Amino acid sequence: MAACLAALVAMALVGLGVASWLGLRSSSSDDPRNGIDADAARFTYGDRQAEVPLQECGREGDVVIMAGRGDGMVLQVAADLTDGGEARTGVTVDLGGEEGTLGAFGAGLEQGPVGEVTDVRRVGDALVVEGRWASLDSDTFAADDPAALVDGELVARCPPEDID
Repeated sequence: MAACLAALVAMALVGLGVASWLGLRSSSSDDPRNGIDADAARFTYGDRQAEVPLQECGREGDVVIMAGRGDGMVLQVAADLTDGGEARTGVTVDLGGEEGTLGAFGAGLEQGPVGEVTDVRRVGDALVVEGRWASLDSDTFAADDPAALVDGELVARCPPEDID
């Protein structure tokens, strides 16, 4: 009986250890989704960031479309999830007020190339677009100064059924 109890305790401890390890891995600090609620986007530009509530999320084939607004900001994203999709991805964020509009368009888009889209991927229920954002003319989306780019990232979470 004591041997059986010892075996059960050992199995329980191993199970807890595995569960803890899996829990730590799924909430690792390098997961881009950390701290972002569903139906929200975090736009990072340089050492600053803004969060925008999403009003629309959808997927048609390999293209994810998102739009959001809040606190005077407006976000628009069209992202191609296929290989080489960076060339067919565009992101704009009107930060409101004097901060202006930032974004990037791949060379395969009518507006592009502007800025630089360096990576487009899906992480679970999130879209991640990394790039070098240009300051944009809000009417034409042309870069105000094509050489003045700021590193950044967009992480946007829609309900899983919207981007599956």
